[in-house]
Amino acid sequence: MKKMFTLLLSLVACYMFGQTIVFEDNFESGLTQWVLAATPAGNNTWDTVTSQYNSPTHSLTESPAGDYAANTTYTATIASPLDFSTALQAELNFWMKYDIEGGLFDFLYIDASPNNGASWVNLATYYGVGSDWTEYDMSLGGLVGNSQVLIRWQLVTDPGVQMNGIYLDDVVITTSDTDNTPPLILYDGPEFYEGIDVDFEFEAELIDISGIASADVVYTIDGGTEITLPATGNNGNFYYFTIPFTNYGDQIDFKIVAVDSSPQSNEGETSISSYINGHHLIYDNAQVDFFIPFEAGEGAAVKMNNPAGTDYNLYFALIRNYIDATLSNANMEFHVWDDNNGVPGNDLITPFMVTPEATLENSTLMTRIDLRPFAAQLTDIQDDFYIGFTVPVDIVHCTLTSPGAFNNSLLWDGTNWTQYDGDLHFRSVVELIEGIVPGTIEGSITDTDTGIPIEGAIVTADSYSATTNASGEYSIDVDPGTYTVTCEFGGYETYEQTDVEVNSGEVIVIDIFLQHLYNPPGNLTYHQFTSPNVLLQWQIPVGPGLTNYNVYRNGTLIITVPTTNYFDTNVPPGVYIYYVTAMYGSYESLPSNEVEVTVTGSGTDPENIPFVTNLEGNYPNPFNPTTTIKYSLIENSKVELTIYNLKGQKVKQLIKNQLSTGQHSVVWNGRDENNKQVASGVYFYKLKTENYEKIKKMILIK
Repeated sequence: MKKMFTLLLSLVACYMFGQTIVFEDNFESGLTQWVLAATPAGNNTWDTVTSQYNSPTHSLTESPAGDYAANTTYTATIASPLDFSTALQAELNFWMKYDIEGGLFDFLYIDASPNNGASWVNLATYYGVGSDWTEYDMSLGGLVGNSQVLIRWQLVTDPGVQMNGIYLDDVVITTSDTDNTPPLILYDGPEFYEGIDVDFEFEAELIDISGIASADVVYTIDGGTEITLPATGNNGNFYYFTIPFTNYGDQIDFKIVAVDSSPQSNEGETSISSYINGHHLIYDNAQVDFFIPFEAGEGAAVKMNNPAGTDYNLYFALIRNYIDATLSNANMEFHVWDDNNGVPGNDLITPFMVTPEATLENSTLMTRIDLRPFAAQLTDIQDDFYIGFTVPVDIVHCTLTSPGAFNNSLLWDGTNWTQYDGDLHFRSVVELIEGIVPGTIEGSITDTDTGIPIEGAIVTADSYSATTNASGEYSIDVDPGTYTVTCEFGGYETYEQTDVEVNSGEVIVIDIFLQHLYNPPGNLTYHQFTSPNVLLQWQIPVGPGLTNYNVYRNGTLIITVPTTNYFDTNVPPGVYIYYVTAMYGSYESLPSNEVEVTVTGSGTDPENIPFVTNLEGNYPNPFNPTTTIKYSLIENSKVELTIYNLKGQKVKQLIKNQLSTGQHSVVWNGRDENNKQVASGVYFYKLKTENYEKIKKMILIK
């Protein structure tokens, strides 16, 4: 009855407003009007259900049996293209409820295509826990005039948490011969308040079947009076806008307002976008991989690099926090520190409390920290500095990218600063001030023996450094002064030149030739599994250009291998001296240490012997609630297997015992030493024996 009433209302509305229904589905008659897919294809579980609906008795969902799958893209696309070629208006109406992991992890996109799927336009994006059944109306006015229009619902999931997904019902698409639709404005806006230190110029695509009568940008400066400026020009549907630069640290909030040329003068506008005037120092790629908790007494910082010849005026800091239904944030004590030999040193301002801005609606918001009131202390900063926080009480969560690419993030454990291997999303907004004109130290790094340029060598001039490019070249800008120049690269002798004097604007050329060390393999050991089988193992030597290893028995080369082990089987009885050399192309290193082995009689089939001690990994990964960790031992040994969290703190010791050679496994149930269930996130497990140590990563999800 409700289905019939809904249909009747649609027909009445269409009659009253001159609309034509071009698509309608209440999911009571099968799924022939849809193309339902998933990647990977094995996760395609789209179907109708009767447990959820807006109007009786069916709705469409991607996961009828429960939660959606991890690492999957689900799509529900209208099967037959719709003809909007003669329409002046089009509308999409549907009912939906959704339950999707928030925090910028999983997303539902509603997209439209004007050309049968050749390209797509995003109409809306949803994530988090939505309300109960809700009606959605979306303008399709930007698609009128096209004869092959498609609409799709696309759910994209990550490896982490799985939730109940989406339910869709009562989808209706209408067209009309009257243009009552505002222009479609396609513009994403700057992310994370990222601005520039000149006029802000941008373009937006404005689409309307009746044409565009006017296009303006409307903006405010620090929440003041609205200012309206017309577009500076256009090229077809692309319109150009300019917001003049005002002052460093000003926050600009703006929107685009467009009016079409129809008799109705339909007006549309974008949501508010924001940026902060200035040069943004960024040491992350904004990708949210995980979040990290900071408890009372702990903290974090990100180093802001200050190149030679440049000073900074600091106006704003940005710290990206995280919150969800189970996690909250306390206030942070914000700091700006100077540099103390590569870690935060003294406070440049008096620390003050800041409330994180992340909300359940936007769980990974940047928290803005206005530093303009501290201009007296934060003007003309001439060296590297750090922004960050400490936690007085409770807990604070921040987003991160892991593994990191910038190596500028540090963690505070209450006593010491340590380098963090992820990138925390902390940024600052500065004005670049030209300081003393720097000088330059430059040159090339070359292998003495081969004459080949060395890529990746690190050249330092006291606190300044550079890495050589593919041509072996480097260039370092330094303030005027006297320096010690060093060059280091694994496997080569270290170069050092003292008393290098550099004047303002002067270029000093120092070409460096490095001598290869041709290091031999290290720590050659053997294991004898009942004669006549001898396993040799050694460590990789430090140095580039390594190709393989030569294995010698009693001074005779018996084999060349690419790996750091060799199983010499069925050796005749006798006493043997083994050693190994490393090959660097045509160059052979000095011998490793020697080992003496006595072989007598026959023995165990080598096929039944573990070849090496090895931490094989855990399965499943990600896991919930348990995972199995497998490892092998080449010899009897004392074994420790321990779980650690992201901050390096021990969570639980699974094994501390003497074990025999062979294959082993152990199950971790996600609980700590107190049998308390640990939180979702990244954990590390470390296997340590008398001659072996290895760490691997796993992810616990709930």
